[in-house]
Amino acid sequence: MNRKILSAVSALVLLFALYAGTSWYIGGRVQAEANNAIDSLNTYIAKNWSDQVRVTLRSYQRGVFTSEASYLLTFPASKTATLSPEVLVVNRITHDALSLEQIAQGKFEWLSASIHTTLAPTAFTGALFKATGGQSLIDGHTQLNVKGVAKLDWVIRPVDHTQDTVRSRFAGATMVAELGPTFHHTKGELKVKALNITDGKVTLDIKASRLHTDTHPGQSGLSIGISGADIGELTLTSLNFPTVTAKQINTRLVLNEKDNLLTGQSHYDIERLSIDKKDWGTLQLTASYDKLNGNTVKSLGDLYTTILTRLLNSEPEADLTTAADLKQFWGHVQTLVKNSPTVRLDPLIWQTANGQSSITLSTVLAPVDLRSGGLGLNGNPLQTIDATIAISRAMAVGVRTTALEANGIKPAQAKSTAEKDIASALDVAAKLKLGALKGDRFVAQLSFKDNVVKVNGQVISAETLLTLASSLVPASWLSTEPVASADGPDEAAAIRHLDPSVLASILSAADFTFEEVKDEQGDPLLKVSPGDSGAAKIDMVFVGCGNDPSCEDVLLRATYSPNKPVALKVANDWNLRNRWARAFVNDKKEAVIEMDISAYGGIGRDAVEGMVNTFFKIVRDFSKELEASN
Repeated sequence: MNRKILSAVSALVLLFALYAGTSWYIGGRVQAEANNAIDSLNTYIAKNWSDQVRVTLRSYQRGVFTSEASYLLTFPASKTATLSPEVLVVNRITHDALSLEQIAQGKFEWLSASIHTTLAPTAFTGALFKATGGQSLIDGHTQLNVKGVAKLDWVIRPVDHTQDTVRSRFAGATMVAELGPTFHHTKGELKVKALNITDGKVTLDIKASRLHTDTHPGQSGLSIGISGADIGELTLTSLNFPTVTAKQINTRLVLNEKDNLLTGQSHYDIERLSIDKKDWGTLQLTASYDKLNGNTVKSLGDLYTTILTRLLNSEPEADLTTAADLKQFWGHVQTLVKNSPTVRLDPLIWQTANGQSSITLSTVLAPVDLRSGGLGLNGNPLQTIDATIAISRAMAVGVRTTALEANGIKPAQAKSTAEKDIASALDVAAKLKLGALKGDRFVAQLSFKDNVVKVNGQVISAETLLTLASSLVPASWLSTEPVASADGPDEAAAIRHLDPSVLASILSAADFTFEEVKDEQGDPLLKVSPGDSGAAKIDMVFVGCGNDPSCEDVLLRATYSPNKPVALKVANDWNLRNRWARAFVNDKKEAVIEMDISAYGGIGRDAVEGMVNTFFKIVRDFSKELEASN
């Protein structure tokens, strides 16, 4: 009997010794993996965040069944910081061969370790612990199997913390994830209940957000796979700007890699956008790209991170970019276009209760050499552009009405003004054959190839296109406050009325001589010396001003000498090929070129200057055609 008991006790002792030895062995494996994990984590942080953020092992106390390790997470400190930004993380590790805790939960995973992660107070995090009532902000549980795969189930506690003048209210979060050995893959999601940050002047409020990922590191170190974010509601409130609210924001990034070339698609969706409680509709964007050099994209990201880190750590007046940064940037851009990558919008859609507008775009880039010195490209990297713009008239009127109402204009007046604005803009565009009305929608097609820009199949100069765009989108449409007066001309301010001084300053800057007089109706008139333009006289007529020294329309007119006969065919042919200015023969048999400038609704000074310069170019070009016809 005693021998049987002795044998049983011996077996139990042997079993316990085997169990303890196995647990000790697992503890050794965990410690070795922990050291490897630190190196992998620092490499991962350096590639995806900043090499100035580091994790270091502070202590490791190993036992038979349990161990405890502490790690210090350090961030770069700004020059004005009084405390070193350090976060102390403590891992309490249970490395039983077969954990009784895991068995109680119905999990029978042999040779595994369970890790409980919390934060410990430091001088830097002391205020945070005070805000949480002495509890750790993080309470994390991680199960690590023998293959090195970690399964995380973490909770982040709510906190209400004020530092200086900034108050942060965090409603808590949960994280469930799976990490492969040495971060071979990352799969999981982070759910944040709510976050509110305010300094009393600006408030950011985020509700019900979710970040998700299913990715692995690519050849270049970028995360290949699928990732994204879902935000229930985001509100930005400011004392000086309108309140912006976006609901149901969804983003999704799909990235693939082959031979270090990236192909992917980005999708952004805002279900409802409002500004000062005015509904601005729904926004949706899908962008695709192909043949992007992965290493170059990563390098551009690293350069951005470097500059951002410099911004956080430098004095306010310090230079954020250096000549070396600029050379790096242009070098990366030059490398990026070597494989002729493509970028597409498929499409951008803006929809309101009144209608839907959209833009589709396809762009192909071409290899271009660097300029001498490495700053800039020695040519245009845009090889081709194909775009289609479809604008709903009803939607445009509705959006314009909402903008006017937001500026305090009564609804009836706002709608009437909006209808006039949109009708005027579409009328100008239609006369210049820059698009066509198809039902309720105005459709325009733009293409660029072989350095030739075409709008609806008609060749148009890039300068004219930019000038037209500036004139058709009045700066006042985007303005929320009246333009303040200044001592000198504000190049970016919207001009709502044209008076002789505006054009006089432009003419003087271009070395034109002129004389200001009154016409028969009492309107201001600038008589401009034609110089070498080929015209006999040039007039700038301010239309319909009367006693008012300013008005909204100016007629630019160049008249040519009647000494030689001018065939009507020259003017007609010109009008067929050119839509920016009109040519005709007056009752004195004089050839005339006319062009209008309208400041109705507001126009930028640079747009006025561009249109004046375009007019003088047209005058010279028409003069050459007149000479060639005689």
